[in-house]
Amino acid sequence: MDRFDRQLLRLLQQDNRQSYDTLGEHVGLSATAVRRRLQRLREIGVIRADVSLLDASQLGITVITSIRFEKESTATYDAFKRRMKAAPEIAQCYTVTGDVDIILIGHFVDLAAYEQWVADELLSDPAVGRSTANVVYRTVKFATAIALPDP
Repeated sequence: MDRFDRQLLRLLQQDNRQSYDTLGEHVGLSATAVRRRLQRLREIGVIRADVSLLDASQLGITVITSIRFEKESTATYDAFKRRMKAAPEIAQCYTVTGDVDIILIGHFVDLAAYEQWVADELLSDPAVGRSTANVVYRTVKFATAIALPDP
């Protein structure tokens, strides 16, 4: 990636609805060159998706859940990760270092929906030794942009 790619990615992370002409004006490239670069960045997976970000606080609650397994094994991790990938309520799932094994970020209609999800997905799983929930009551910062170094 060169400086043009980084500049384009910075601009797209702020507003991905800009035209190729507008992007080209900002970075000093033709619309055709911008289109080719963005197509390549999509093909190689640097740009994973073009999406609209929703305000989760207007649609329910966000819960950050920490999971600690009773007994760790590759099979335990793989089975749990497969289930979380398939769970529509779970927006993000991370395997992490430290005192817990997995961090989940989920969005639920309300606490009752979260409670039911916990019963169905966590309490029924013998591999889960402990889970801790943190309900988000105010978002201080939410950013999706990744800081890109200058060339």
